[in-house]
Amino acid sequence: MGTYSHSRLSTFEQCSLKYKYAYIDKVETEIVRTIETFMGDLVHQTLEKLYKDLKFLKLNELRDLITFYNDLWKKHWVEGILIVKDQYTEDNYRLMGEKMISDYYKHYHPFDQTKTIGLETQDFLDLDDDYKIHVRIDRLASPKDGVYEIHDYKTNSNLKKQDELDHDRQLAIYALGVKKMYPDAKEVILVWHFLAFDKEMRSHRTTEQLEELRKDILSLIAKVEQENEFNPSPSALCDYCEFKTICPLWKHLYSLEDKSPEDFKADEGVILADKYSELKEREKKLQSEIEEVSEKIKNFADFFAVRKVYGSSNTITIWSKDAMKFPGKNDVSRAKFIDALKALNLYEKYLEVDNWNLEKDYDNFNEIEKQVLSHFGRKQKVSRLYVGERK
Repeated sequence: MGTYSHSRLSTFEQCSLKYKYAYIDKVETEIVRTIETFMGDLVHQTLEKLYKDLKFLKLNELRDLITFYNDLWKKHWVEGILIVKDQYTEDNYRLMGEKMISDYYKHYHPFDQTKTIGLETQDFLDLDDDYKIHVRIDRLASPKDGVYEIHDYKTNSNLKKQDELDHDRQLAIYALGVKKMYPDAKEVILVWHFLAFDKEMRSHRTTEQLEELRKDILSLIAKVEQENEFNPSPSALCDYCEFKTICPLWKHLYSLEDKSPEDFKADEGVILADKYSELKEREKKLQSEIEEVSEKIKNFADFFAVRKVYGSSNTITIWSKDAMKFPGKNDVSRAKFIDALKALNLYEKYLEVDNWNLEKDYDNFNEIEKQVLSHFGRKQKVSRLYVGERK
């Protein structure tokens, strides 16, 4: 039976190449993890100790938990932990973790709001006969009979909006698991503790929403297993990726890091990139000049009522007609225009090839096609120039 987790699926959604490196190729890198995940893991372990000891009627003092946290930090800190925001030090992050633990402790002391049922659970939920998903709950609790709470500790510095939480997949997956493991669960409440803000936020899902989620997860798993290209997806998260040094989007950059200025300039990739950029700039200037001369030729042809202008060895033929002009690539209505073309089965024939052909053929469309497309276009004079050899 195939086994997945929320983090595994999220990795695929973030970047399919990162997914391949992590879960298929199982690539080992020099980067152990980011300091954010290191600090977050130790905060989780400290809060786990708090509630584990409470089961044995031992209530830790805050100073004991802080000592436990700092001892973990010293024991597990290694070279290779990545600090992306280099304006902050290891100690800045350590102190952040201390404050999160302290704020949480003061907020919920003496921790008798609910009865703890499970800590850092390692259960599995069968999605169907072929796939199951990991149910990793930070703390499962019950404030009263028939009600279960899934508590999740977030140490990141971004506070999510309520709408985001109402559509969050991670805890909703766990709610599916809780309902199956505990048939007496009349209600499952999702609880997030945003520790950097000392803020608690809640949400819940209906039975119908959870069933829809189960189907969505299976659809995503099917997409994962059908993937064969594994293309990189650049984003702001690249800076936090442990595979950045081997990623085809960044590999060349890292190969340049230790080169001398002379070797840098002599690098074939640098030479080619500089040359291509230079040519593209010249192309922009030439295109601007071409457009300027093109307009002058059109004006010349209109003024002298000609449709062919002769040069020394070439001719310029001016093709012109009143035609529908449709949204270009930067127009805000472009997306809806594309949807309309697809609905009319015209997208592949026209837009994927050349918008120009669509504008020329518009008059030959049937009435339904014209009626739909007329909402996106406007009649105007359209001209093109064709260069030929003078005979």
